Amino acid sequence: MDLLHSSGVSSICYLQTHFSHSQGYFLSVSMAMDLRNAFYLLFPIWFQVQQAEAIKLVWVAVLGDWVNLMLKWLLFGERPYWWVQETGYYGNTSQPMIKQFPLTCETGPGSPSGHAMGAAAIYYTIMSSLLATVLKKEGHVNLSSRCVRVSLWTLFWCVQVCVCLSRVFVAAHFPHQVITGVVIGILVAESVSRNQKMYKAGLCSYLLTSLLLLSLALLLYLCLRLVGVDLLWSVEKAHSWCQRAEWVSMDTSPLASLFRNTGTLLGLGLGLHSPLHALTNRGVFAKRTEGAIYRVICLSATLVLLQLFDSAFRPPVHSGALFYLLSFCKSATIPLATVAIVPYCVTTALGCKREKVL
Repeated sequence: MDLLHSSGVSSICYLQTHFSHSQGYFLSVSMAMDLRNAFYLLFPIWFQVQQAEAIKLVWVAVLGDWVNLMLKWLLFGERPYWWVQETGYYGNTSQPMIKQFPLTCETGPGSPSGHAMGAAAIYYTIMSSLLATVLKKEGHVNLSSRCVRVSLWTLFWCVQVCVCLSRVFVAAHFPHQVITGVVIGILVAESVSRNQKMYKAGLCSYLLTSLLLLSLALLLYLCLRLVGVDLLWSVEKAHSWCQRAEWVSMDTSPLASLFRNTGTLLGLGLGLHSPLHALTNRGVFAKRTEGAIYRVICLSATLVLLQLFDSAFRPPVHSGALFYLLSFCKSATIPLATVAIVPYCVTTALGCKREKVL
């Protein structure tokens, strides 16, 4: 593994030396491909375009990130920014100097890459959905459908390459970790997409699935803790080797992602099975000509509300259990607002406006 890690550090040094002028671009890609953007941006957009595919997107993102967490806890993957400072591989020779950034100091284990795995799973789902829609409209395979297929998958792989390079550039991952993340992400997306039961899942199913994911992860954590294995070992390394203490965020810890994802899934179930969502689906504004205007208004209102909510509500990072609880509640609110609260408010407001006009 030392040889693999050392070659990875060499790749990081090469990128940071020869592509230093692209630092802003790589940092932007890493920030844009954070999984939270799938819930704050992609899900609201997709929900107004294709509700069923948006539901699948959340299931893929949540289950994919849960699998990523389990693999990270079981594989004990190193991260470049601490490995290069702890290893004895270089002996008496000077160790390579790799630059750190605010996005470098992730606190979870490094393998597989969560950014790469999440981006692969999410965009594989989106591209597959777009391709299925195009082929359905065409009715048969022809030259134009082939061009669309090639274009979509070329775009998909360009995105994956950019994500992988960005994570290696910021020294958050070794190259083999991002490649592994992409492969596993595609496998997770393909596996989840074949399960049609998620489209008809009841509130009880959402509740039980959220509790199951949370319980299994915590059970693994407690069992290994009993035999002397601390699965939060990587948090200490992050605090020890990050150049600036403020770059180490509790929000990137393994347990934080676990509570965020289970909260998101439960929030989706609550939204889909709430009376507000049922009333909205029966409304006249979800149909025909008015539907497009209605969806644009809903989407705009949702995006603005979520950004304001994210900025205003920041769980206290030094509160331990309270931080995880509030993160769970905050994550549950996002799909609940997207699916039920905002559409109901928009429907009510448009309905009142129409009545006044008449």
